[in-house]
Amino acid sequence: MGSDIEHVKAGKVEQFPVAARNCFSGSLQRMTLLLGRQVEEAAIMEAGGGYLLQAGLDERSHPELVFGVESVILSGLTSLGYETQAVAIKPDEWREQLQGLLAEHAGVAIWVNSAHLDYADVYSSHPGFMHAVLVLEQSADLRWIKVFDSLVDERSRYSCVAWMTDTAFEGAILDRLRSKSLDHMGRLHTLVAVREYVADSRGLATMGLLRQAEAFRTNSCYFNAIHEYRLLCREAMASEGDVSRNVARRIFDHVNVLYVLPSLKLLEHSLCRAEAPEYVSDLCRTLMGDWRVLGLQSLKFESTSSISIAARMDERFERLGTATAYLWEALAMELGDRK
Repeated sequence: MGSDIEHVKAGKVEQFPVAARNCFSGSLQRMTLLLGRQVEEAAIMEAGGGYLLQAGLDERSHPELVFGVESVILSGLTSLGYETQAVAIKPDEWREQLQGLLAEHAGVAIWVNSAHLDYADVYSSHPGFMHAVLVLEQSADLRWIKVFDSLVDERSRYSCVAWMTDTAFEGAILDRLRSKSLDHMGRLHTLVAVREYVADSRGLATMGLLRQAEAFRTNSCYFNAIHEYRLLCREAMASEGDVSRNVARRIFDHVNVLYVLPSLKLLEHSLCRAEAPEYVSDLCRTLMGDWRVLGLQSLKFESTSSISIAARMDERFERLGTATAYLWEALAMELGDRK
């Protein structure tokens, strides 16, 4: 990608119809491409254990169903032959820090507060949330930052390259957000390829999925995640006024935009990579359909605060917990027979 630094102005430079499923893995996946070897996003999730969700509370103390984003993706890339490094941001020296890292690396991944991203309307029209972008370039006077955003979730998802002023970028990296489960802001991430690996997608996917199936079976934080999320949502939706409606909207966001369906769509791809039987992929697709129903129910509750809809959501959660356990059991049985 050639530099357009002589024609800098704030906003999008290029837009692409393909988007990542997760913004941090999408940023680092683009960095692997800049290093000369593209790693599939699904392979990162397989190697790092990214399909195992846990219940928790987000930056506004609303229920969330999430995976350990940073640890999963960084450990997955380590398993795939990369060395990851993180440098703590110095608030008064971040420009110089970024300049030094870009002189040595193809890009720098960083978590930001989305409220300060001014190149897409979706960011200014929604409350700020943690998001990751890849810094590609910095102007010589350090006043302009060129970023690659792997996941812009407007009416249709896309990725883009954009220029930001140093003022906007500073707000994005220093106006810190924390969830109860995730606290990722405040570091600059780089990537170096340290070894080659045999690109056996079937074998890598099979091993990664089997490890996760065993972890699901033996670790209660994964096995009970949907039940715990259900209880958190039930309690929060019983709150008064705007709180319950806001929680219902966040359920929709976590299901459709942030974690659940994006994770299941990648899992479906991993099942294809592992050459799992078609009925296992059917179980995954059925599970996605049930989650979509829950997302729609949450929107109905947001607009009506209906007790009967809340009860139906609670029943749907029970069905989802059972179906999720069955999917991992079937996956373990089918792929485990290859040992």
